[in-house]
Amino acid sequence: MLNWWIVAAVMFLVATMTVVASVLRVVLSRSSGITPGESFRPDRYDLNNLMTRLGMTEEDVRNFTAPVYREVRIPKRTGGTRLLEIPDRQTLALQRRILRRLLTRLKAHQCAVGFEQGLSIVDAARPHTGKEVVIRIDIRRFFESTSSDRVMEWLRSIGWDAPSAEFLTAIVTWQGHLPQGAPTSPRLSNLVNARLDAALEELAGRFNGDYTRYADDITLSFNTRSGRKVRGIIQVVRRLLKQAGYQMHGKKTRVLRKHQRQIVLGLTVNEKVSVPRHIRRRLRAIRHHVSAGRSATMSAAQLQGWTSYESMVEQNSSEL
Repeated sequence: MLNWWIVAAVMFLVATMTVVASVLRVVLSRSSGITPGESFRPDRYDLNNLMTRLGMTEEDVRNFTAPVYREVRIPKRTGGTRLLEIPDRQTLALQRRILRRLLTRLKAHQCAVGFEQGLSIVDAARPHTGKEVVIRIDIRRFFESTSSDRVMEWLRSIGWDAPSAEFLTAIVTWQGHLPQGAPTSPRLSNLVNARLDAALEELAGRFNGDYTRYADDITLSFNTRSGRKVRGIIQVVRRLLKQAGYQMHGKKTRVLRKHQRQIVLGLTVNEKVSVPRHIRRRLRAIRHHVSAGRSATMSAAQLQGWTSYESMVEQNSSEL
């Protein structure tokens, strides 16, 4: 006779796989067009349309040389370095034109907050205030894992014919992926991932929770105390990310309970969105030192930057 815990584990696995299958169907069925969920007939736009929109001639297209990138490493705040792939001047100018004339007006999914005009980290954090549990998940090598094939598929899905989609993909991708350093990459990373965002929102909604994504930082929050349910949700997220060509950074996954300090994108969300208390205390101490004429551990410019950041968080967190 099976032990009760084995039976419970099997029942939970079956339930989890049912949710996985259901949400994966959402990924495959939803279109990733200009508006998430809206589909377009193929070959709506051709090279003539593209040249008109970009202000290019056939000669410009023929003479456009292959993009050249240089690699630059910059330090991360958390240690280590980040690789930037910087395009040459000709490519950079055309990418900026593509961003301005083709991509800016397109709608990303409402849960994609990073790189979106008029939105900030406060908008990504606000839905997760006052929850029993906050789950933070990091996508490993986000831009590098957003493939040229997915960019091409998205361009075709919104109506560009094959030659136009191939030309655009060649301009905005590098060595098979979105280059972190190209001005088009942040916007494309949101547009291309509309279906993924829709599926993750669907997952959160099934458990009466919330979901936001800020670039490679995924946050989900729920009013549940069930550790089993949380583990199941994380496994579904892992499957959905894999379906989209991404890998979850397991070591950076965090499950934050209500009795803990729940931090989302550097902001506390336990009761309201705010700058963490230890940072506010440090800033008060520095201001006191400055007002008393004593030396401080920040320059005047740094202190002003932090003051502006505090004001932005306070102002935006109070908005509905």
